[in-house]
Amino acid sequence: MIDAVTFLKQNLADHFVIYFIPLYILGGRPVALLSAQFLGYKITFLLPVIVLLDTIQIPFFYHLYGAISKSALMRRLKNRAGKKEKRFLKSRVLRWTQLMGMPGVVAVTMTPMKGCGMWSGVLLSNLMKLSKSKSYPLLILGSVLGCLFLYGIGEAALQVISLF
Repeated sequence: MIDAVTFLKQNLADHFVIYFIPLYILGGRPVALLSAQFLGYKITFLLPVIVLLDTIQIPFFYHLYGAISKSALMRRLKNRAGKKEKRFLKSRVLRWTQLMGMPGVVAVTMTPMKGCGMWSGVLLSNLMKLSKSKSYPLLILGSVLGCLFLYGIGEAALQVISLF
């Protein structure tokens, strides 16, 4: 991934947006934010752009989850899973997410790991049956906090690199 960032910087140095968006799509928030930060872009530019890209995803994910949950395949799987539902309702993961509640949506959304982010935050808010008017601000807050967290990690890395 570092080679790709270096190649893109050398060939598209004047057109950062052209390679920032593909980096965001392929690598997610951590790759796009940290690579842009290492190339010298500041938080005043990065934060609004990344939060906007994260926010654009929310309606798409809601539509995707709605379409999947209403499909014929899901209805068949749901009928078969009736027995497993009791075990799922007793699972630790479901209990943990229910205990976390709305802050859990923010925590999952801001976490810079694979399997977390907007996709999982929307799924969690959908599973918790939060209304869109409640989940949108939580998801956006998670995006902002995640960006600030990653930016702090990037700044720390740049400070360590500058020491050597």
